[in-house]
Amino acid sequence: MSENDYNEEIDELTQVSMNILMHAGNARDNLVKAFESIHNENFEEANDSLKKAREEITTSHGIQTNTLQKEASGEQIRYSTLFAHAQDTMMTAQSEILIAENLLKIFEKIMKKI
Repeated sequence: MSENDYNEEIDELTQVSMNILMHAGNARDNLVKAFESIHNENFEEANDSLKKAREEITTSHGIQTNTLQKEASGEQIRYSTLFAHAQDTMMTAQSEILIAENLLKIFEKIMKKI
């Protein structure tokens, strides 16, 4: 592998990692809004924020999947701390979205009984 090829691979993986982080970060921003809306008992707004968070995390996951498919097809992908961080951030946001979606259902159910 030439130095130029190596630099292009680094640039591509860095860009992919940053895109994953950007969309995962957007998801987490929407998730914070959803939690605030749940706290304020504004469940419609919470649902809207969770929908936006889910869309962002889906985009982030798609970007990751494209990279993983390259490796699965035999293309060697170098280890990248930034890519690992991006995956970790994305998976954390996904877990938090699941928690928020379930909390929203619980709070909606409780408020109907009051």
